[in-house]
Amino acid sequence: MDIGIHHLRCFLTLAEEQHFTWAADRLGVSQPTLSRQIRRLEEALGRSLLDRSTRHPRLTGEGRRLQAELRTLLPRLEAALRPPRPQAAFRLGYAWGFPVKLGRRAIEHMEERHRVLVQPVRVDDRTAGLRDAAVDAALLWGAVDDPRLTSVELLREARVAAVSRRSTLAVQSSVSWRDLGRRCLVVNNVSGTLTPDDWPCGTRPEVGAEATNIEEYLHAVAARRGVGVLPSSVAAQHPDPDILYLPLTGAPAATLHYAYPRTNPHPHATSLAEALLGKAAGTVAQPVG
Repeated sequence: MDIGIHHLRCFLTLAEEQHFTWAADRLGVSQPTLSRQIRRLEEALGRSLLDRSTRHPRLTGEGRRLQAELRTLLPRLEAALRPPRPQAAFRLGYAWGFPVKLGRRAIEHMEERHRVLVQPVRVDDRTAGLRDAAVDAALLWGAVDDPRLTSVELLREARVAAVSRRSTLAVQSSVSWRDLGRRCLVVNNVSGTLTPDDWPCGTRPEVGAEATNIEEYLHAVAARRGVGVLPSSVAAQHPDPDILYLPLTGAPAATLHYAYPRTNPHPHATSLAEALLGKAAGTVAQPVG
């Protein structure tokens, strides 16, 4: 008869309890079943493990030796044979716009090389969920000033102006940064990074409308509440029949950062940073006008 792990577990439990009833109860089996398992183990080994001449079973010399060995070996064997726990997905937050080419290439690299599922998660706040630990890391447009976060700049990208097709700007081939200072601006006050303070004093635009996410932002632009300013890749992901995206000259570049908690980061946080930086190095950003 082959010896199974269940035979060894029955013996080790009985050796610890020194009582058939208590051991059977702990194992969740009947006392006769436990007795049969011990008998079969003794038959397979060809030696007695228990002294049954007393009221409660006592270990023989062979029984004590086997108990000492199994205390270490059996837990290790059971752990080795236990199915691996499914690894939780790595949650990658974003808010203002997911950098599709860069992000997807880095995710593919992570999943192929490190065998970890990376799940993009949209969270509409300035840290895309990092502040509340809703994500493990995040892709953020703009500077990251939170001292609790480690951040690396991935790329710089040109900005474009988002204007309503009914706007007087719609007939122009481009818009200058200074021109926008004389217009009303749509501001995302939840996850956006651009404010009138980004213009020089004396040339700052007024706030025409406020939004909390990209959809509200574009609705405000389409309704002529103001002009929007977006990284070019974010604009490319949001075509709108009522909006034109015009080149924006003289504007500071939009910067994309990867950020993760400085304390107790996810085990794969730095690996994803390396993947993003590697893919960013091969990504040609659009020139800044």
